[in-house]
Amino acid sequence: MSLLKGAATKVLGPVQFDEIAIAHHVLGKRAGFMVDVGAHRGYAHTPFVEDGWSVLAVEPDPANRRYLEDAPHPRVDIIPKAITATDGETLTLYTSEVSSGISSLAAFHPSHTPGPQVETARLDTLVAGRRVDFLKVDTEGFDLPVLQTFDWSQKPDVVVCEFEDHKTVPLGYTYRDLGDFLVGHGYTVLMSEWNPIVEYGQAHKWRRLVPYPADLVTEDGWGNFIAVRSPDAAAKAMRAGRVAAVRLRVRGAVDKARGK
Repeated sequence: MSLLKGAATKVLGPVQFDEIAIAHHVLGKRAGFMVDVGAHRGYAHTPFVEDGWSVLAVEPDPANRRYLEDAPHPRVDIIPKAITATDGETLTLYTSEVSSGISSLAAFHPSHTPGPQVETARLDTLVAGRRVDFLKVDTEGFDLPVLQTFDWSQKPDVVVCEFEDHKTVPLGYTYRDLGDFLVGHGYTVLMSEWNPIVEYGQAHKWRRLVPYPADLVTEDGWGNFIAVRSPDAAAKAMRAGRVAAVRLRVRGAVDKARGK
């Protein structure tokens, strides 16, 4: 079945826009080291592992981490911690029956309930002495605090992180603070904006990929930043994004014609 799905994606185009696929395209098929913070069930790092990469997969939610532990890989090091500014604390992780993807250190959704106690660590502690080629962060509101614990004296080639003011304004920052942080560290940044979320756990609708700085089309928009180290890499990412957008429209038209 997975082979059939893969073939359909190649022929018809993707079901959803995928910022990780853009990063994968920019980085190329070469071995490297990826840090996946908020690894969930491993969807983001799987294509990199298949290309020979090593991965540090940070996932504090034991329900999600079980999927990684049940399919161990010698090049994937699973870290059962949450990233914060302080090593060795114990904090409450909030989980939701609505979506496995919104486990967070903050309860931002009515479905959140107190879950497991998790140990914390800083990124610079976990990756000390290792060169990171790709840093992906998706921590349901805590992306900027996570990035602030990284050692930016060694810059990853690509950084992908999530923004959503609904989650982050209560934590004291906006999408602009996150985008400006990346720009301030010398990155060329692209903003992948999605339409406002109707409900977590359901399919979301992608809107556009544009150079940052940029205003959101709607104030409750959300999405991901793709940060790269050079204008050439940004141009490569934009080209890949345009191709993906066209294929996404083709897929949508075909699915509509087929009554999906």
